[in-house]
Amino acid sequence: MRRFRIYVGVVALACLGMGCDEGKIYPDETIDTGRTAQVTVSFKGLEAWPKRNTLSVCEFGEDRSKALLSRRLSKPSAEGKTLTVKLTNVKADTRTIEVAVINRGLELVYSYYSIPVDDSGAPIEVAVGEIDLGSFDRIKEQVFKPNCIACHGGSSSGLAGGLDLREEAAYRSLVNVRAPLSEEGKNYVTPGDIHDSYLLDILNSNPIHSDMFNSSGKQEVLGLIRGWILGGALDN
Repeated sequence: MRRFRIYVGVVALACLGMGCDEGKIYPDETIDTGRTAQVTVSFKGLEAWPKRNTLSVCEFGEDRSKALLSRRLSKPSAEGKTLTVKLTNVKADTRTIEVAVINRGLELVYSYYSIPVDDSGAPIEVAVGEIDLGSFDRIKEQVFKPNCIACHGGSSSGLAGGLDLREEAAYRSLVNVRAPLSEEGKNYVTPGDIHDSYLLDILNSNPIHSDMFNSSGKQEVLGLIRGWILGGALDN
């Protein structure tokens, strides 16, 4: 027993003599050792906040189809509230920093704001300002182009229902235009009035269009269009 106590004491003294500390061998990976970017942004039109996809601050390289890195934004409690996001260790091959909607695979769905990144290595400060999430441009890119153009503007099928949703014609075809198939005599879109906007009826309950989106995708599309209409249905 005495020998065991002596042995433990010797080991303890040896450790002290070697200057033992907390035993950290590997560098702390949480320490910021690279370039940083700080982005401040606020939003209006929160009805159009993505539900299936995510709204994020992203780094993109030469290929903008997929983000190199992203930092998801949390939905603010009120419109106009400023959010601040810090990106650490910005990649050397980053070419743009963007506020964008991306899917789960980090693929770009829609970009609201983009700023180029230079090679100086200096910290990046980005004051975005206010973004209107209920953007007609996002509707065209995320909804009309991939889902609607084939029937409403495609060269082979003409214009189903006489509705032209090609980029150059979509706005004037929808806003304050009477929908011929509406039994209630609604417009396709009445600015500020979601109850007199037949476009929402078409996407929500019309059997021809009801299977165009899965449940989460449908709610995101309807929220986006509602947000745009409630914001005045601007050509933005």
